[in-house]
Amino acid sequence: MKKLLSSELLTLRPARLGDKIKIFNWLTNSNLTAEMLGPPTFPDNPVPNWEEFDGDYLDYYFDGSQPMKGRCFVLEYEGQEIGQINYNVINPQRKSTEIDIWLADRKFSGKGLGTEAVKILCNYLERSFDCEAIYVAPSSRNLNAIKSYQKAGFIKTDQLPENFAADYADTIVLVRTANTL
Repeated sequence: MKKLLSSELLTLRPARLGDKIKIFNWLTNSNLTAEMLGPPTFPDNPVPNWEEFDGDYLDYYFDGSQPMKGRCFVLEYEGQEIGQINYNVINPQRKSTEIDIWLADRKFSGKGLGTEAVKILCNYLERSFDCEAIYVAPSSRNLNAIKSYQKAGFIKTDQLPENFAADYADTIVLVRTANTL
């Protein structure tokens, strides 16, 4: 698994329960939070409190006990933990899942690290779980994220994943499939 979750640039370490509060803080209290959540730019997607985060990211995201339901990984770059990436429930009939990523600090953005993490996770999901469609659903206001996803092989789609619920009023859905690589 280690080889599937790393490149020369970056490693995705399976998150542990002890990482949960740190990952929550990266999402809710970093100098990048305002680019993803909360007013003034994202009043439609408020910053979650601990109870909301804990309810969304159940323990199996951190202990690996239910890999078909979702899993978080910590991004490691040059010996530093720089963010998290996760996949959600895998639909075995549609061979699909949705992913999400956030970095811990602005100093790690603009270096291609997010794009690299997305590529690593997508390759892992394709090889390990036979995922043929991987979705991501950012706000159309998050131009840097959209560019990063496109560099990782995602294209805009009107086809929504099963049971999809948009986080933003202007959510756009991008998909990476075997034929978009």
